[in-house]
Amino acid sequence: MKDNSRADIQKVRENIKEAELVLVGIGEEFSLKETNGRFKKEEYEARKEAYQGLQKLLQDKNYFVVTLCTDGMIRQAGLKDERIVEPCGSYYRLQCADKCTDTITVPDEELQNKIKDMFQGKEEKKNIERNLPDCAKCSKKLTWNTIEAENYAEEGYLEQWKVYTKWLQGTVNHKVCLLELGTGMKFPTVIRWPFEKITYFNNKARLIRIHSRLFQTTEEIKDRSTGIEYNPVEFVKELSIEA
Repeated sequence: MKDNSRADIQKVRENIKEAELVLVGIGEEFSLKETNGRFKKEEYEARKEAYQGLQKLLQDKNYFVVTLCTDGMIRQAGLKDERIVEPCGSYYRLQCADKCTDTITVPDEELQNKIKDMFQGKEEKKNIERNLPDCAKCSKKLTWNTIEAENYAEEGYLEQWKVYTKWLQGTVNHKVCLLELGTGMKFPTVIRWPFEKITYFNNKARLIRIHSRLFQTTEEIKDRSTGIEYNPVEFVKELSIEA
């Protein structure tokens, strides 16, 4: 690792330690990538380690996490469910494909285990989709409650989004560390732009943006933001080593 990278990591550690509150945004660079209907075990293991590192960093902090990932891995790392919101949905929730009802179904334990196996590369996605349960109202097949669904049911995350916005209100005039991990321009209105806005209006806020390419921050907040060109998964793993 380069010396300047070590300096960046130490600086981020200090910012998290000194902050009264920590807001984490997890973007598409953290998502597990699907190739021909399968996910890679190696990617799963790398992200598992990173999420465990994140939990270690946040365990003694007042935090909230907004994630664009739909693989549900963040909920397996020991982070508190009530401190996480998934606006793009999750494979661990199901909805009617036609959205004849806004009911969100939580898979049973057997199906949850198959979904986890899918992300570890043990199961093909199409095989699991073929055996998803039927909608109790219209008897059509359920589908994943994610942004990729043709009729995405936002009800799956809206209640938790209210919890998040209420938490945000409590950050005003407090020392906040905003940590962006791999958030590019896929859904900039969810994390990237709001985090810049929070930093702009709160003079005690500090934005740290980690991305392999889109790490730049805006001129308006250059004195209270740091952009670091780095793989966010690897960065979190390094960040948590001495936490």
